[in-house]
Amino acid sequence: MEIKNYIEANRRSWNQVAARHHKGKEERKQLFKNPGHSIMDATITAKLQEYNLTGKRVAQLCCNDGTETLSLKNMGAAACTGFDISDYAIEEARKLAELSGIECEFVQTDVYEISEQYNATFDLVYISAGSLIWFPDLALFFKTVARLLKPGGMVLIYDIHPVVFMLDENDKEHPLEMKFSYFIDEPRVYNDGLDYINKETYEGETYYVFDPTISQIINSVLSNGLIMRSFDEYAHDISALYDHLQHQETKVPQSYILSAVKQA
Repeated sequence: MEIKNYIEANRRSWNQVAARHHKGKEERKQLFKNPGHSIMDATITAKLQEYNLTGKRVAQLCCNDGTETLSLKNMGAAACTGFDISDYAIEEARKLAELSGIECEFVQTDVYEISEQYNATFDLVYISAGSLIWFPDLALFFKTVARLLKPGGMVLIYDIHPVVFMLDENDKEHPLEMKFSYFIDEPRVYNDGLDYINKETYEGETYYVFDPTISQIINSVLSNGLIMRSFDEYAHDISALYDHLQHQETKVPQSYILSAVKQA
């Protein structure tokens, strides 16, 4: 299947779930009426404070309904732009920004096709949980990241660790039993909906995920002239799927932060 066909199928699936997610997150979104509100957890907040967002121009790829983008603005960024494939997610992001009085730009687009007007515009490109699994060509994804960054700019990824996708999040009896392959040659195909907020299943549009390995992610970063600065792994869940693992004595990596810099 052509890349564009995968992207279009996934766009339809995200559009379909948008209303469900909006309903499930409505109370949390109201908190953005409070000055300086942020939904970022302590781990990524510490990393962002270390980087110091003050005066920086920030882009978030796969921003969904904009709650993290608004949080980045509230943390001191001079300007924030969120990009997402879903028409309805971007619509909700714009509504939330207006409701909260937080000035951010939101752009509906395929990440691969972000306009050249944004080239060399950003000091930081932020990528969060569950973003990279949607892209059939990671090298092309990070080519976009590289062109968006100013020389000396940084990409910061806070994502679900690929190892955890080997587990079945619904198997509470044997939660650490590996059920799925770490390496895949074809995308995984689903049509049971994308409602990870309310955890409801429904017959939805077919969507495709590509579950890259850590080495595929790192090599895609490096192949685009980005210099890795740090890579840290964590045992806490950021996916809303594996929280039950926190009580297990045996710890597996559930999240990671990777940072890389574009050569000046």
